[in-house]
Amino acid sequence: MKVLQGIVLVVLAALLSVSAFVAAAALKWSSELPSLDGLYALEFSATNEVFARDGTTQIGVLVPTVGEDQASTDRTPVSLDEVSAAALQAIVAYEDDQFFEHYGFDLPAIARAFYEEFLSDSGRGGSTITTQVIKNTVLADIADERSIERKAKEVLLAIELERRLTKPEILQTYVNVVFWGGNVYGIRAAAQTYFGKDPSELNLSEGLYLARLIPFPNSLHDDFEGTRASMRTVLDKMVRQGTISSATAERTWRYPLEPRGWSVEYAADGSLESATRTGEGIVVRSSVSSELSKDVMAAVRTWLIDRFGVARVFGSGGLRVTTTIDVQAQRAADAAVRTAAEQDTLPAGAQVAVTGIDPATGEVLAMAGGRPSDAAGETFNRVLQAQRQPGSSFKPIVYATAIERGGFTQAQLLIDEETTFDPPGSRDDYTPENHDEEYIGVRTIREHLNLSRNIPAVKALEAATPEAVAQYATELGYDVSPFYALALGGFETTPLQHASAIAAFANAGERIEPHFVSRVEDAAGNVLYEAVPRRTQVWDRRTAYIVLDMMHGNVIDRNPTAFSWRGQLEGRWTAGKTGTTNDDRDIWFVGVTPGLVGAVWIGNDGGGGLPEATPTGDRVSSSRQPIYVWKDFAEAALRGTPADADGFPVPEGIEFLEFDRSTGALAPEGTRGAFREGTELPNEARLGAITVQIPVDTRTGMRADSTTPAQFLEVIEVPPAQIEDYLPPSEPGDAAASPSATGAVR
Repeated sequence: MKVLQGIVLVVLAALLSVSAFVAAAALKWSSELPSLDGLYALEFSATNEVFARDGTTQIGVLVPTVGEDQASTDRTPVSLDEVSAAALQAIVAYEDDQFFEHYGFDLPAIARAFYEEFLSDSGRGGSTITTQVIKNTVLADIADERSIERKAKEVLLAIELERRLTKPEILQTYVNVVFWGGNVYGIRAAAQTYFGKDPSELNLSEGLYLARLIPFPNSLHDDFEGTRASMRTVLDKMVRQGTISSATAERTWRYPLEPRGWSVEYAADGSLESATRTGEGIVVRSSVSSELSKDVMAAVRTWLIDRFGVARVFGSGGLRVTTTIDVQAQRAADAAVRTAAEQDTLPAGAQVAVTGIDPATGEVLAMAGGRPSDAAGETFNRVLQAQRQPGSSFKPIVYATAIERGGFTQAQLLIDEETTFDPPGSRDDYTPENHDEEYIGVRTIREHLNLSRNIPAVKALEAATPEAVAQYATELGYDVSPFYALALGGFETTPLQHASAIAAFANAGERIEPHFVSRVEDAAGNVLYEAVPRRTQVWDRRTAYIVLDMMHGNVIDRNPTAFSWRGQLEGRWTAGKTGTTNDDRDIWFVGVTPGLVGAVWIGNDGGGGLPEATPTGDRVSSSRQPIYVWKDFAEAALRGTPADADGFPVPEGIEFLEFDRSTGALAPEGTRGAFREGTELPNEARLGAITVQIPVDTRTGMRADSTTPAQFLEVIEVPPAQIEDYLPPSEPGDAAASPSATGAVR
């Protein structure tokens, strides 16, 4: 007797311990339960309409997803009255035939759920429609865990959901969150994907097929024979339960079901004779709906959620969003990218980004973030997200700083020669090279910009100071610090940011923050947001115009021909600058014309160097492929708008002089360039008076190098033709410049 009492006490103690553990665990898990509020993002009136800049042309709609990690999925919510009764009947029969009988906490359902999760290989796990809603939404981040904790949280939340919503509301949520393979979520997408129908058109046979896929849609789609056998079993069960008649079951069985991806033949009695895969995969599409641009719509979606939050965007009856996108310009950008891809204009495997902005307003007129792609989930918009080095296309900002701070004119002479710089505060010397590893000697900065010489650009940065260049760059929106390689675009930026910075030259020196959303209204017409972009006067108006004139020269100058000559738009004033980074990783063109500033970037997403030629044999260069894309884009974007061959307004304080781009001297037949009023240039007779600053070692009388002690260093001025007289005979051409003597020509 005592032994029996002892056993009973042990069992009771064990039960109490287990109960205490379960109670403690349940208390802990219940305190960790996520909110069900995320489910309310599936408001079916919350479709957001997105319009072009004219405010009347709809360019797309945005629909909610459950969890923004699924923003690239195909999920378009529907209400129950948009789904055929037969399809709903099939789903309930397959997934939870007691759905309308239980209340989310009946013990048989809970026991079945735990059994199927931990002891069965069925993989269904969710056990009821209600718990599957929880699993696919608020517990989606731990949905793949096989743990008692996850299952307990599922059941606790299911009980709460049953308390908050009616059965039809739960079922409506369920059919909108179910995963049906690929990136297809929800019954609307599933009906369109597998049968090319709206969900209201589904019959019982098609509904049963879709219901069969739910546990493992990707693999079960490949098992058509097994699916047919399963459908027969469920039809027989539905007849036994009295939910359908025998005649309906037989008619459903004989229906010639043929989902996309299969070629099927049936016998007269409905039995399967053959089923062959066609090779066609599950067709998917993005959740953002737009006939114009998925890139734009994805960008708008991200912007809205970042500003207002998911609940406000998708749970307040729908928003009306007016963008800055110009339909004609956007189509032009899309077409330019498509043409480049189809005609093998792009290097093999390379990506491309195109954007255009209105320099007077900062409005983004178009953005094409990559090659056309049918890949599911392709949402990487390189216009906004690709961080790449701008290379030489940054040089206009360096020269602008030298003009603004250093007293340069576009006729300023600098020497393009092998130069080693000694940046203050740095342990390492800096010896940049030109792209062709050659040197052209003394030229004006306009000519150095035309031919994209690197050493003169670094000398201009040194003359203006790296700190000044970095300051102006920061005001233009770049994230940079002062260093010598800044002169050559040795930092990262996005195509949109780069276009915006260059646009300041076309807007009288004022930078306007780029933006692509201009207005947001709620369903009642209340204005939630209206763009008031930040404005910053970065450059003096005269500086801006002078640099714009230099970039114009980069397109029109000849003898020698400037690098951007292919960028000329017929009948339109055009300016621009090419850019290439080390190892040809990135090639750029930034083009400017009245009403439009555009940036084109081409490169590999992985950052590797580009091949030497395109598949058509065209040499890969920033003066070629990006300019081809720019011209296609700009010409189509501006088609039908007035052409302004005179360019931008000339500010007060600017005069035009004809000068020689090699010597910087006045030349009646030379290049016409913009200068500040009162600028004096030497004439041909006075060229002998031009001198060059060079560092000399007073001990030898020869050109100093980086090893010359400061007490023996002297900066002297000599005519350019006499520079070679100061080169040490033993080391011809080995000229090192000190920080204070950059080879500036007086």
